[in-house]
Amino acid sequence: MTAKAILIVDDDELRCELLAELLQDEGYAVRIANDGVEGLDALEREAADLVLLDIIMPRMDGIRFLQVLPQRIESPPPVIVISGSMDSVGGKTLEEMNVAGTVRKPVDPATLIETIETALSQGAKPGD
Repeated sequence: MTAKAILIVDDDELRCELLAELLQDEGYAVRIANDGVEGLDALEREAADLVLLDIIMPRMDGIRFLQVLPQRIESPPPVIVISGSMDSVGGKTLEEMNVAGTVRKPVDPATLIETIETALSQGAKPGD
């Protein structure tokens, strides 16, 4: 069985390294992008099964990423937002922006893994 691929889109390099280590220990294949532009480019080059997305980043923030994702990627993967306190943006809830889940900072590893497993099981495509 091929490992599920997770793309981490976050400008905090230390958090990326810690999340990548945790996810690799859980058997996931992990790639990292340091902002929304890099994240979209990475998804165009190689599909991912799930995206972990920070909101506040340079160049393209997480909200803009969520807006552009369905325009750039034909079948976008589920997205989990990692946020300090954000539930809505510009009057839209994260759920209305097709977010599969949210995890609050600081990230609790058990909560993150549970949220990822739920999102992957709900977003599973036939043949996966």
